[in-house]
Amino acid sequence: MQKLTLLSIVLLLPLLLFSFIREVSGLTSEEEEIIILIQTATSPEDHLKIADYFDKQAKKDEEKARFYASMADSCANRDKPLLGLAKNYSGQSKKYMEMAQGYKNLAAEHRKMADQEMQR
Repeated sequence: MQKLTLLSIVLLLPLLLFSFIREVSGLTSEEEEIIILIQTATSPEDHLKIADYFDKQAKKDEEKARFYASMADSCANRDKPLLGLAKNYSGQSKKYMEMAQGYKNLAAEHRKMADQEMQR
């Protein structure tokens, strides 16, 4: 019985490890691609792809900001308000909105660079 258990572990471990490595590497492929593209971008298409990536990031952060703003409202409007939590949630919302604006600024800069490349 112990040999069968050991054999099962020996056979399954590489499969599990390979599956885990594939999952982890898939999480950052888009980010890695954008980093490389930022280092090598020369065409309008390159800059537009980067801009689109930053637009997606801005949208994600705006969604998070709305979520935290909703949580702040929920805490503040309870029968017994939780003002400390409301303040913290509101602060998180503000941070995500600032990050979203930063991403929008980056997207705008890359669109400007794409326009400049097209005019050459």
